[in-house]
Amino acid sequence: MILEIDYGNTRLKWRLLSAGSLVPVATGVALDLQGLCVALKNLECAAVVYCRACSVRTAEENARLASLIKCLCGIAIDYARSQKQLAGVTNGYLEAGRLGIDRWLAIVAAYTQVQGACVVIDCGTAITADYIRDDGVHLGGCIAPGMGLMKAMLGNGTQLVGSIQGETIEQAVMLGDNTHAAVTFGIRSMLNGFVKEQWLSAQSVLGASFAVLCTGGDSRIVYSIIADAVVEDDLVFAGLAIACPYMARE
Repeated sequence: MILEIDYGNTRLKWRLLSAGSLVPVATGVALDLQGLCVALKNLECAAVVYCRACSVRTAEENARLASLIKCLCGIAIDYARSQKQLAGVTNGYLEAGRLGIDRWLAIVAAYTQVQGACVVIDCGTAITADYIRDDGVHLGGCIAPGMGLMKAMLGNGTQLVGSIQGETIEQAVMLGDNTHAAVTFGIRSMLNGFVKEQWLSAQSVLGASFAVLCTGGDSRIVYSIIADAVVEDDLVFAGLAIACPYMARE
C-alpha cells in the first residue's frame, strides 16, 4: 500500500492507496501526530511500501513525522518540494522553492486535469488563489486569511471572544441581529468579495475561457459563488502523486 500525507497548518489529512490500482482503501484526518499514530496503528502499516507527503510544517515537525512513519511502517518519507517546472507547469515565483508546496501541488494537479487556463482557489487556514495560463505558466497568486483565521483574529483583537465562539460560517444567511450572526455574515461577505475579485482578475489576465477549481475545507462556499467552479477535495493529493510517483520495487 501507499501512504499519502498532507500535513497542513491546522490538520493532517492522510489516505492509503492500493499500490497496484492506486485506489484509496482508507482515509482520515488527524489534528496532530498523536492522532495519526492512533489511526495508523489500527491499520496494516506493515503492508505500506511507500510514503509520500506534502508538508507546510517546520523541519523539526517534519522530522518527527518521519520518525513516526519509520517506527510504524519501517520506511522513509518522500517529501514533495516546489520546483521550477513539473508536468508542463512553470512555477511563477522568482524563487521557485518559496512557493508553498500545497499551492504548487494543487496548481500542477489542476493544470494536469484541465490542460488549459485555470484558477485554483484553496480555502483552508489561508485562502489562496493562483492563476495558470493556457501554456502552463503560473502567473502568481494572492493569499488572504481563511474564514476560521479571520474569526480567530477578530476574536483575539476585540472584546468579541466570548460572543463568537461556536458560530459556524454557514449559519449566517441574513444581516446579523446578534453578535454571532453579525460576525459570521461579515466574514462570509469578505470571502464573497475576495472570490468575486479573483473572478474579475482572472478574466483580465486569462481571457474569457478558463476553469476554476477549488479545494480545502471551505471550498464549497466558493462553489456557491462561482456556479461552474469544480470542487476537488483531493487536489493536493493528485499533485503529490505527480510530484512523487511510486516506482514499484522488484
